[in-house]
Amino acid sequence: MHNNTKAEGNAKRPCPAYEQKIGCWELDWKTMHASLPEDQKKMMGEWMKDNCPKCPVYGNHQSEIDTKISAIT
Repeated sequence: MHNNTKAEGNAKRPCPAYEQKIGCWELDWKTMHASLPEDQKKMMGEWMKDNCPKCPVYGNHQSEIDTKISAIT
C-alpha cells in the first residue's frame, strides 16, 4: 500500500514511488532529488518530511524511509 497524498506546488501529483508502483524504500530518491532545480529540491524535502510518516507503509519500513529523507534534507 502506498500513500496517494498529493504534493503541493505547480503540479499536484502523488508520491513518485506510488506512480511507479514500487516501494518508496526502493526508489532512488537522492538521484531524483539531485536532478531538480533548487526550489523543487526544497519542496521535495519538505513534502517527504511532512507526508512520508503519514503513509501506511512507513511503519513497516521506517528506518529505510528515514534514511532516504535524511539523504536529501
